[in-house]
Amino acid sequence: MQLRWLEPADLPVLQRLFGDDEVVRFMALSRLETRAQAEVFLESIVEGFLEGSLYQWGLEAGGQLVGTCTLAGIDRDNRHAEIGFALERAHRGRGLMARATRTLLGFSFRFLALHRIEADVDPRNTASIRLLEKLGFAREGLLRERYREQDGYQDALIYGLLAREWQGIPATDSQPVGR
Repeated sequence: MQLRWLEPADLPVLQRLFGDDEVVRFMALSRLETRAQAEVFLESIVEGFLEGSLYQWGLEAGGQLVGTCTLAGIDRDNRHAEIGFALERAHRGRGLMARATRTLLGFSFRFLALHRIEADVDPRNTASIRLLEKLGFAREGLLRERYREQDGYQDALIYGLLAREWQGIPATDSQPVGR
C-alpha cells in the first residue's frame, strides 16, 4: 500500500471510482460521469495542493490505483483539517484504508504539525464510522439536516482526533509519495 500523487494517467480510475454510486453515496460530491468531469476534478486537486488547502493522494495497492485519501480544508493558523477517503468496492475489507489513513494522519500530525483532524460522516456510513473509531477519533456531535439530498436533508456526524490522542497509536513510518 502506498499513497502517491495523482496523475493524468489516473483519470479513468478516478472517473470509475467517483462515478460509482456506491462510492459517492455518502459524499457531498456529484458523480463523475465523464472524462471531462474527471479532468476538472484532478485540476481542483492540483490547485488545492498549490494553494496548500488540499492534499489528495491516490491509494495504490498491488501496483494499481484503488482509492484516494484526502486532507482538505487545511487551516494552518488554527492547525486543523478534515480527512476523507474513497475506496473501490472490490478492495474493501482488506485493511487498506486503515493503513492509508494512518499514513495520512502521521503526515498530518508530524510533518504539517496539525493539532486536530476532523471527519464529517453520514450516520448511515457505518464502515467509515468504524474506521474512524478504530483510529481513535471521538464522536463530537451531530449536525442535523446538514446536507440536502434528492429526497430531503441528511444529518452529519462530526468526529475529531487531536495530536495528543494520536501519540499512543502505532503509525507507519511511510508518508505520501510525490510533490
